[in-house]
Amino acid sequence: MRFMERHWFDVGGVLGVILAIWLVIAGSTMTTLTLLLWLSLLSLFAHQVEEWRWPGWFPGMLNVVLFRSKDPWRSPLNVRSGLAVNVAVGWVGYLLAALLAERALWLALATIMMSMGNCVLHLIVLPIRGRMPYNPGMATSLLFFVPISIWFLLEYLPTMSALDIIIGVIVGLVLDVGGVVGLIRVMEDPKAPPFEARQVEPALRYVRD
Repeated sequence: MRFMERHWFDVGGVLGVILAIWLVIAGSTMTTLTLLLWLSLLSLFAHQVEEWRWPGWFPGMLNVVLFRSKDPWRSPLNVRSGLAVNVAVGWVGYLLAALLAERALWLALATIMMSMGNCVLHLIVLPIRGRMPYNPGMATSLLFFVPISIWFLLEYLPTMSALDIIIGVIVGLVLDVGGVVGLIRVMEDPKAPPFEARQVEPALRYVRD
């Protein structure tokens, strides 16, 4: 568990490379929706690497800029809640969406809403609140999440039933709010192991009185 707390994003990076190779080999045999959802999972792996490994100072930025934390090394986001949010919610949700594809369009929509939530956070909220031209997660949001979300909404939202849309929106909101902010707050622990200096110190320049 300690290894995963510190290196889950590195594991995700390796999984992303394996997934990319597999998609090059087998992608042409998939339905368009299935391929799109596997690409969505691949984009999540890339996004998490940008946030947590290189440049990697998303944890400190979230605590400093969004939560105005007095202890950004461990509160409110910490290494344990980071693992739970990104792996238990993110990996599992996106993986199930790709595996089920047409059989659970509502879940596909819910994960796309999670990607859209990331876009709002990285492209609008953090740049405005932190007055920063760049934040870790911005590049992959712009390059991957935005086009994949637009692709899904234009091609598949019109084909979905009203029930699938309603369920997808509700589940998406639950995942975005409860599965992210909720978990961070529930797992808040002032005694949690601290983040690495590289994950916090670059964000301290954006502290505002």
